[in-house]
Amino acid sequence: MLPESNGKKPIITVERSAEQIKAEIQAKFGFVPPFFEPAENTPQVLENLWQQTLSAYVNNPLPDLFKEKLSAYLSRFCAVPYCMICHSCTLRPLGMSAAEVLELLQSPFPSIIDIDEHLSLLVTNSHSLGVWPEFNSALETSLLYCAIFIAVASEQAEHCRQELRRILGDVNYNHLIVFIAYVKSCLVWMEFHPEVSYEADQRAIAHLAPLLEEEPALADFFRNYRERVRLESQSQAAQLAELTARQHQEEVRQKQAERERLVGQIAQHIHQSLDLREILNTTVSEVRQFLQTERVFIYRFWEDWSGSVVVESVAIGCLPILGTTIKDSFFVEPNCRQLYQQGRTQAVADVYKAGFSQCHIDLMARLEVRANLVIPIVQGEKLWGLLVANHCSQPRHWQQLEIELLKQLATQLAIAIQQSELYQQIQSELIERQKSEQKIREQAALLDVANDAIIVQSLDNHIRFWNKSAEHLYGWKASEVMDRNAHQLISFATSSQLQQAQQSVVESGSWQGELSQVTKAGKEIIVSSRWSLVLDFLGKPQSILIVNTDITEKKQLEAQFLQAQRLESIGTLAGGISHDLNNVLTPIITSSQLLMKTQLSVEKQQRLLSIIETSAKRGAALVKQVLSFARGVEGKHTILELKHLLLEIQHIVKETFPKSIEVELNISPELCAVSGDVTQLHQVLMNLVVNARDAMPDGGKLSLHLENIFIDENYARMNLDAAVGHYSAIAVADTGIGMKSEVLLRIFEPFFTTKEQGKGTGLGLSTVIGIIKSHGGFVTVESAIGKGTKFRVFLPTVLATPESTSINQELLQGQGELILVVDDEAPIREITKTSLEKSNYRVLTASDGLEAITIYLQHQDQISVVLMDMMMPEMDGLTTIRVLKQINSRIVTIAASGLTDSSQYSSALGTDVQAFLAKPYTLQELLNTLHGLLRA
Repeated sequence: MLPESNGKKPIITVERSAEQIKAEIQAKFGFVPPFFEPAENTPQVLENLWQQTLSAYVNNPLPDLFKEKLSAYLSRFCAVPYCMICHSCTLRPLGMSAAEVLELLQSPFPSIIDIDEHLSLLVTNSHSLGVWPEFNSALETSLLYCAIFIAVASEQAEHCRQELRRILGDVNYNHLIVFIAYVKSCLVWMEFHPEVSYEADQRAIAHLAPLLEEEPALADFFRNYRERVRLESQSQAAQLAELTARQHQEEVRQKQAERERLVGQIAQHIHQSLDLREILNTTVSEVRQFLQTERVFIYRFWEDWSGSVVVESVAIGCLPILGTTIKDSFFVEPNCRQLYQQGRTQAVADVYKAGFSQCHIDLMARLEVRANLVIPIVQGEKLWGLLVANHCSQPRHWQQLEIELLKQLATQLAIAIQQSELYQQIQSELIERQKSEQKIREQAALLDVANDAIIVQSLDNHIRFWNKSAEHLYGWKASEVMDRNAHQLISFATSSQLQQAQQSVVESGSWQGELSQVTKAGKEIIVSSRWSLVLDFLGKPQSILIVNTDITEKKQLEAQFLQAQRLESIGTLAGGISHDLNNVLTPIITSSQLLMKTQLSVEKQQRLLSIIETSAKRGAALVKQVLSFARGVEGKHTILELKHLLLEIQHIVKETFPKSIEVELNISPELCAVSGDVTQLHQVLMNLVVNARDAMPDGGKLSLHLENIFIDENYARMNLDAAVGHYSAIAVADTGIGMKSEVLLRIFEPFFTTKEQGKGTGLGLSTVIGIIKSHGGFVTVESAIGKGTKFRVFLPTVLATPESTSINQELLQGQGELILVVDDEAPIREITKTSLEKSNYRVLTASDGLEAITIYLQHQDQISVVLMDMMMPEMDGLTTIRVLKQINSRIVTIAASGLTDSSQYSSALGTDVQAFLAKPYTLQELLNTLHGLLRA
C-alpha cells in the first residue's frame, strides 16, 4: 500500500534473497516500509507480498489520490492504526490539507439510501466516466463512497456491485475490485502483525507531525477512531436494537473472523508456495471444513471448453469425482461463458427446484449434487476454471458470507495460478537456456578439434572466429587475426573471384569452390572452400561461416596422375581395343574348332554357325562402337524385344565360357518392348558378362534376369539418373571376387581399369554407361568383396505394361505411427522421411548406429518400427539391431541393403529382423512392408 505507480507490470524473480527483494523495494520507494518487516525472515513470503503490492497497488492504473483516499478510509476498520496513519500522511504530499484529511476520516459510513443517491448521480453522468473524475468532484466522491460500501458491506452491496460494473465497464471495475481486495488483505496482514509500528515509517516521519500541527483534532481522532467509527455507524434505532442483536452479531463476527482467518491462512499459503497443486488441494480442504459441506472441488477448463476435476475434498460416503471429465454445453457458447468471465456466480439451494433443464438435472444426479455453489476463477480476462461446493445428501441455503468467502478465495487462486504458471515458465526457460549454453560449449569444442580450418567473418570480411585448425593451416594465432580483414590476410585469389563468392553467399545462402591462398610464411596453398550465410534472430544476414580444406597435395597428385594417365592411355588404347576384339573373336574361334574336330548333330552345328555369324557382325560393328564412345555418335534405333537379345547372350556364354561358370536365366512373362540400337545393346551385355567371367577365375554363377518395373517418385529421388516411368530392367549378377567401395566409385570413368596393363583401356564400362544414357536409361551397380557384383540396366519401355500394380494399387496409409529411419546417406534419410510423413507416419532419423541407439532410448515407448540400413560405417546395421534387441526384445525391425538378398540376411540374423527391403526400394514396397508388420 505505497503511493507510487510507474505503470509497469510486476516481474517475479526466482529464489531471491530477502536482501535482494528489500533492495528492489528501497529502489522503488526510497525506503523499506515496516509493513514488510514480518516477512523478512521468509524470502518467499516477502517476494509474494511485494509482487502483490506491485501488481494490485503500485501498478494499478487507478489515480494515486483516489487509491490513497480509499485506503485511508478503509483502514479505519482495522484494529491496528498503521495503515490509516501512513495513508493519511501520504495524502498530504498529494495535495490534501490536514482539515480535508480529517473530514474524510470523520465521514460517516454511507447508508443504503446514500448509496442509491450516489449511484443515481453516477448513472446520470455515466457518459462522462470514460476518464476518471476530477479530484474532489461530485462524481469522484460518489465513486469513493460506492467503493467504500462494496468493500465493507456484504449482503446489501450486491446491487451496488452490479451497477458499478455496468457504469465503469469491466476493465475499470476489475482494477477497482483488485485494489479493494488488496487493501483488505493488507488490513488482515496488519491485524496478524500488530507489532508493526507506524513511527518507523518514512511517511509518518515526514508528514505526521505537520498534519497534527496543522489540525490538532487529528490526534484525537487517531486515538479514539475505533469508538468513533462504531458510534457513527449506528443510528438511534440501531443503538436501541443493539442489545437484542448482540448475540447474532457476535456469531456473525465469529464467522467473519473465521472467514478472514481462512482467507489469510490460504493467502499466506499461496505466498509461501509456488506448487499449484499443493495450493489447490489446501484450498478445497480448508473450504470444505469451513462450509461444513460434503464436497468442494476445482474444475479446470480445456481449450474446447470441456474440462475436468483437478482437485477435490470429499466427505466419506459421498461420490468422489476427481479426474472426471465434464462438458457443459452452457460454457461452449461464448455469450454464456462471458457471464462467468464477468464474475457471475451460481448459488442453488436445491437443483430439483431451480428450474434447470432435464439434461442438467440428470448431470447433477449422476454427480450426486443436491445443492450447488459455483464461483468463477478468472485469470485476467480468461475464465480459467470454477471453484465449486456441493451438498450431496440434502438441500442447503448458501449464505452471502459463504459466497463472498469463495469469491475472495477465487481471486487469490487466480493470483496463485498466475504466479505458478509464470514460475514454471521461468524454470523451463532457465532449463532451455542451460541446455543451449551446454550445446554451444560442445559445438565450440568440436570446432577446435575439427580437421578443417573454420572461420567466421563479418559481412565486411573482418575475422570474428578462428579455430585451432585455422591456426595450423595458416600459421596465424587467433589472437593475431581477430578483427583483421580476411581477404587481405590470407587470400591469394583475384578480387573478382572473392566478390563473386561473397555475392553468391549473400544471394543464395551458400557458395563453394577452390581458392588460392597464402600462409603467414608466404607459402601458396589451394583450399576447397565452403561458405554459408549466418542469420541473426531476425533472419537478417549477420556473418559468413567458412570451412576450408587444404587440397594442395591432392591437386599436385591429380596433376601428376592425369599426366601419367594421358601417357598410359596412348600405350594401352591399342591393347584395350584388341581385348574387346578378342571378346568378339573368342566365340568364332571356339565354334570353328568345335565344328572341325567334333562330331556334332546338325542342330548343334547350325547353332554354332549362327554364333559365328552373329559374332562376325558384332566384330564388324566394333569400330562403330569405338567411334560412338569417342564422338558420341548415335546408332539406328528400332523397336526390339530384349528377351531375344538375352537368349542370344545366354547361348554365347554357354558355348564359349568355362564350364565352371553356371548360367541362370530368368525372364518374366509379358515383357514390354524398348526402342534401341541392337548392336549397341548387345555390346553392353557382352561387356557386362565378360567382366563377370573375369571376376570368377575359379568358376561361379552368372545370373541373367529380365523384368518390367515401374520407377515411382520415391525411387527416382534416391537415384538421380532415374525418372518416373516404366522400364525394362536387365540384371547381370556374378558370385565373383567383388569390388571395393573406392573402386566402385570410379568404374564408369574413362580409362579406369583394375586389369593388368595391356588387357583393357577402361573403356568397357564407360561405353556401357554412355550407350544406356543415350537410350534414356540408367545403370546401377552393387558389389561386395567376396560376394560378387550385380549390374542392373534400366531401359524405358515403348508401351507401358497394361496393368501396373505400382500405379493402380492404392498407397497404404499409416495411422500416425512413429518410424525410426537409420541410414548413413542423408538423401535417402530425407527422401524416406518425406515419403513416410506424406503417408501419415511420424518419422525420426539417425545417421549411424550410435545415434540410432541414443534416439531409440529416448523414444522407445513411441517407436513402432525401425528401418535399418545394413551397411554403415563405424557401427553397421547388424550390430545396431542386436544392441536394440537387448534394449527391447520385442522391437520390430526392417533391414534394408543393396548388397544382399533377404534370404542371406535372414540366415545371418535369425529372428532379429521381421522384414527385408532390397535397395533401391519403391514407396509402394516400403508402405506394403510397414502395413504388413503394423497390422499383423
